[in-house]
Amino acid sequence: MDWFTSLTGVDELESAEDFLDFFGVSYDPEQVRINRLHIMHQFNQKLRRSDDQQCHCEADRHLLARTLLEESYRNFHHQEARTHSTLQVYQRLAPSFVPFSALTEVSL
Repeated sequence: MDWFTSLTGVDELESAEDFLDFFGVSYDPEQVRINRLHIMHQFNQKLRRSDDQQCHCEADRHLLARTLLEESYRNFHHQEARTHSTLQVYQRLAPSFVPFSALTEVSL
């Protein structure tokens, strides 16, 4: 991921909107407000898995980063985060539920 952090100006970006503006990705501010964590998490994962070996110049690396960010944004644009997110909280196999009848009184 060193190729990404070496892009000029990336180290000054702080918010999801900063990244989207920097890379020229059109976005709906309301959708970003709702899904910023999911978008940026997926973008980070895509960056880590990306093959930058074919990106010999900064312009190519910038285009690759823009493409990955745009894909991450589109995955959550007007979509339910639960179905597209890779965050661990959504990867549980079974829901956690304890019926009231299973609770017992605890004496201290």
